[in-house]
Order: sequence, then C-alpha cells, then structure tokens
Amino acid sequence: MPCFKCAVPSRSIQRFLLVASFAAALVACSEPAKPPETGPVAVSIVVLDDSEVRPSRDFVGRTAASARAGLMPRIEAEIREILFKEGSRVNKGQILVRLEDTRASADLQQAQAELTAARAEVGSANKNLKRGEEVAGKGFLSDVDLDKLKDRFSAAESRLQAAEAAVRKADTDLDYAEIRAPFDGWIGRLNFDEGAVVSPASGPITEVLVTDPMYVEFQLDESDYVAFRRTRSGATEPAPASQLFLELTLPDGVRYDQGGILDFADVQTDASTGTVAMRAIFPNPDTLLVPGLYVNLRIEGQAGDKQVLVPQMAVQETIEGKFVLVVDEQQRVAQRFIRTGSRQGAMLVVESGLEAGERVVVEGLQKVRSGIKVNPVQMLIDRQTGALAKADETAP
Repeated sequence: MPCFKCAVPSRSIQRFLLVASFAAALVACSEPAKPPETGPVAVSIVVLDDSEVRPSRDFVGRTAASARAGLMPRIEAEIREILFKEGSRVNKGQILVRLEDTRASADLQQAQAELTAARAEVGSANKNLKRGEEVAGKGFLSDVDLDKLKDRFSAAESRLQAAEAAVRKADTDLDYAEIRAPFDGWIGRLNFDEGAVVSPASGPITEVLVTDPMYVEFQLDESDYVAFRRTRSGATEPAPASQLFLELTLPDGVRYDQGGILDFADVQTDASTGTVAMRAIFPNPDTLLVPGLYVNLRIEGQAGDKQVLVPQMAVQETIEGKFVLVVDEQQRVAQRFIRTGSRQGAMLVVESGLEAGERVVVEGLQKVRSGIKVNPVQMLIDRQTGALAKADETAP
C-alpha cells in the first residue's frame, strides 16, 4: 500500500521541473541574435611634412598712437564754439574750437594804442635830441642837459620796444582764441562743453591722434636685449623688414594682415623690471587698430631650419607626457610619445618622436585605441587656422 505522505512531495517536484523547463524554453527563444561584425572605424588623418621654421619670440604688446597732441587752451576764456565731432577725422590747420575773444581783442587794441603813443614819444625825443646837439655845438647847451636829452630818447626807444612786444603778445593771444589741429589725425573725446571757462591750468580740451601708422610697445628682457644689441653692433638704423618678420595677433585671435618693422629700442634698462622698452610700427590704413589694445607680437628671424610640424589638435597629454595616435601601413593605430616646441599657428614644432611622412589622427581620437585597425581618411590642414578639408576636395 503506497504511503500518502511520500506521494505528495513527488508530484510537487514534477510540477516544478515542468515549469522550469518551460521557462528555460521561453528564455532560449527570447535571446537576441548576435549583431553583425562592423568594419574598421573611420578616422581623419594628416600626413606630416617638414617646413622651414624660423626662430621666433612672442611678446605681449600694447598699441599706441604714433603722434599725440593735447589741445590746451593758452588763454583764459570761455568756449564759444566747438567745430568738430568727437571721433572724427581732422586736417592740419582746421579750426576746432573758438574761444571768447572779447578780452583778447581789447588787450590788442590797448597794446596798439600804447604802441602809437610810444612811437610819438620816440619821435619827439629824437627831435629834441637833434636840436640839443645843434645848440650844444654852438655852445648854448651844457653837456649835462645834452645827456638828459639822450637819456630821454633811449628811454622812449625802450618803451617803444616794450609796446611792440605787447602788441605781438596781444595779437598772439587773439590768435589763441582759435584752436587748430596741429596735424592730420583723429580727434578724441571732448573734455569741456560750450560755455565752460578754460585756461592753461584746466588741462586739454581734447586730443588729436595719429593712428596710421600705429606703434606697438613691448618690453624685452635685458639678457635678450644685450644679444640684440650685439647682433646690431654698428648699425644706426632699425632692422629692416627683410631681416625681421613682425606680425600681430589681435585680441579676438585673428592675425593682423599688415606686417611691421622694429622702430625703436631704448638706450637704458628699467631697473625695477630688468627690461628694455621696445617699439614696433605697423601700417593702419583701415584704422582697425586703436590705441590701447593688448596684442600678441611675434618677431621671427629671416631664416630657419627644416622641422616637422604636427597639428595641435592631434596632440594629447597624460602624466607621462604628450602623445599622438599614428596610423601605420597596416592601418593600425599606435600610440607615440613626442616632444614639442614652439607653436606655429595651428601647428606645433616636433622636437622628437615623429618624422615627415607619418600619418597622425586628427579626428575620431575618442573612437580608437592603440592596436585596432581603422579606415583612415586623409585630410589637409590650414596651418594658421587649423581648418580641415578632404584632400580630394582641394585637388585642382
């Protein structure tokens, strides 16, 4: 007779095994199919070549007007009329400000009246002296009285000279009532309005600046200055553009399209900074440069050596140093540590680790790693801007 207590667990086990087998079958049916294998990852590469790299130095410079004149009032008077627009172009001799000239005109009239009186006095003294000399020659005038006549004539001549000087001064003061542009240039902000009373102690009414050409002022370390003076020993003129290449990078990062020349080097160092004041000069026909801009000044020598250049965008850095990803002839990626030098636009000078003709990855760096196979697409790079273009698109 079968045992009831033993039969129940056996049926439970059978049910469990049946459910488990059914679940396993469902899981097996729901497993996704394996994805198809993909081809090599496409990356953009640039083929390295060597170029002449001239020795260069970068400086932070500041633009300054090549000529500057503050329009100072030379007499005390009220501003009667302003004849210019702030920030406009002005020409040499152009009347910019008229001052009240009533007082200057009155002073001139008074000086002219005193001059007329002085001339009359000289004439009278001259006549008296001549008569005295005639009378003294006949013995009717003592030497003492004749000397008095001579003294009066000399005093009258002195007063005439003083009156003539007073007229010239009054005439000049009247001319000062009109303030003119000292040279062609651009006029700045007005510091006083019409109706204001100004004087020589008031400061300039405005400024006139010459901005074409434009100066770029910078500082040179004294050790570099000594080397500069040694190379320029015996020279009396600034180094011409054929010996030094000067270029500017503006605050927005764009290179200025005009080249400059070295214009001035100071003859003494600043004891507090150990530097020497230097100055370059740049054409500014389109008035793109304004005084006071901070710019990057690069000075390059006239010749250099052939060196390999690598795009800056291809260079990565870890705690071990800088490296690039190189694609070999089997289209496989390899990591290469390099040493770089100065920057040349969007490129870096390679001091060691790379040779001309090698191919470096410039786009797709995050998709690849050392050892994998890739599909390289050759690109050409603008060395100044870093812009990339497909090689076949730039071919004629």
